[in-house]
Amino acid sequence: MSSCGSDERQSAHIPDFPKPGDSSRTEGALRALTAAINQSSSSSAYAKRAAILLAMGRINDALADIDEAISRNDNTGSYYLIKAQILRVLQQPEKALQNAQRAEILGIDTPELYTLQGDLLQQQNQFDKAKLYIAKALQMAPYDGEAYFFKGLMAARQSDTTQALALYQQSLRLKPRYLETYNQLSSIYRSLGDLNAALAYNAQALTYFPNNAKLYYGRGLIYHTEGKLDSAMIDYQRTVKVQPNYYQAFFQMGLINQKYRNYYTALTNFQRVQQLRPQFPRIDTYIGYCHEQMGQFDLAIAAYTKATQLNSNDQQAAAGLWRSQRRQYVQQNPYNSLFLPDSSTDRPMTSNRTRPEFDTTRVRMSTIQPKSQVTSHASDSLQRAVKPIGQN
Repeated sequence: MSSCGSDERQSAHIPDFPKPGDSSRTEGALRALTAAINQSSSSSAYAKRAAILLAMGRINDALADIDEAISRNDNTGSYYLIKAQILRVLQQPEKALQNAQRAEILGIDTPELYTLQGDLLQQQNQFDKAKLYIAKALQMAPYDGEAYFFKGLMAARQSDTTQALALYQQSLRLKPRYLETYNQLSSIYRSLGDLNAALAYNAQALTYFPNNAKLYYGRGLIYHTEGKLDSAMIDYQRTVKVQPNYYQAFFQMGLINQKYRNYYTALTNFQRVQQLRPQFPRIDTYIGYCHEQMGQFDLAIAAYTKATQLNSNDQQAAAGLWRSQRRQYVQQNPYNSLFLPDSSTDRPMTSNRTRPEFDTTRVRMSTIQPKSQVTSHASDSLQRAVKPIGQN
C-alpha cells in the first residue's frame, strides 16, 4: 500500500500529454518525464514517456519504456493499450491484439481501444469481429473520424469501393488531419484511373504533412501510372531524401531506369532494395537482368541461380539463366559458337520424346549452312513482362 501511495504522489508531478503538433511542449514534457524517472522511477512516468516517444516516432524507445512500466505494475490497463499501439506500428498485429484484449480485461472502455481492436482484427481478416468493435467505438463516439476510416478500410478490402469512398470522405470531414485517409483515397482513385482526383487528395495531404515520405511516394505512383516517368522519378527521389530507407521507392526508380536502359543505375537501385529488404520478392531476378544486359554474365548467372533456388517457379529467372549461360559460352568461344553445350541445364525446356533413328547409309547428307546470329533482345521475357508499378 505504501509503495502504491508513493507512486501516486510522484505521478502528481508528472506533466500531462502535450497537444499534437506542439513540438516545444512535447520536448518539454519529455525532459520533465525523464527527470521524474531519474528521481522516482515510477511506472506511470515510464508509461507516459512511452506514449510521447510513440507520438515522436521513437518506437523502440517507446517499447522499452512501456515494458519497464508493465514490469513495475502489471495491473494497469492503459499500459497494455499503449503497448498494443506500439506493437501495431511494429507490424505485430497478433501480439498487439493480445495486449489490447488485456487492456479491455483490466477495465479500459474507450473508443480508442475499440477502434484499435477493430483495426487489429481486420488486419487478420476477422472482419465480423472487427465490425463489432468499430460499431462499439462509433456508438460511444459518433464523430470519431478514425473509426470511419477503419470501417472504410474493411469495405475496401472486401471490394466494396463505393462504400469505402463514402466512409473515407466521412472520415476526412471529421478528422481532416488523418494521413491514412488521404493515402487510401488517393490510392483508390489511382486504381480507378481518376488520376486528377488522386493528385488532388495527395496535394491536400501535403499541405498538412509537407515532409511525409509516403505522400511523395504515392504521388510518384500516380505519375508513374500516367506514364509521366520523369515526374515520377522526381517524387521517388524526394521520397528517399525524406526517408532514406524507403525501399519501395528505390524499386520503382529501378524499374524506370531499366525502361530507359540505364542498367547500371537500375542495378544500383535494385541492390539498394536488396540491402534494405533482403526478402524483397524476386529482387535477384531484376539484379540478374541488369547484369545480363551489361554483359556481366558471371554475375547474371549467380543472381539468376539464386533466384531459381529461392523460387523454382520463377520462369523469368530460369529463362535468364539459360540465356546468360549460352551468351557466356559464345563470349568465351567466339570461333566455336555453333557448337553450344547440349546439356539439360543449358536448355530452357526439355522433351521426353525420342527422335526416330534413320539408316544413314540410305540417306544422302548435305551440308546445312548456318543462320546468321540474332543479336536482338526483343525476346527477353523479363524486359517484356516487367510492369511499371510493383505491388511489393
